Amino acid sequence: MAAVLPVTGNKCEGTFEDGTENIQLYCNKGPDSMGDPVFTCATWKKFKVQCPSVLQNCSTLSEAWVAAITICNQKLF
Repeated sequence: MAAVLPVTGNKCEGTFEDGTENIQLYCNKGPDSMGDPVFTCATWKKFKVQCPSVLQNCSTLSEAWVAAITICNQKLF
């Protein structure tokens, strides 16, 4: 089976050669000079919590997958 690259034309949803999904974040980078939206496909990065010693209710076991900030500069809610 041929791989399908995740590109903005297919909303960043592709497949690897073995058929498994290769999905990236469909990211709106903002408007271009004409005011039209510019999209890109962003990879994911796993961030682990770094708890300051003063916060007793912070769990170092927490983690989240978010868009790599160097690729995508949109707000994460």
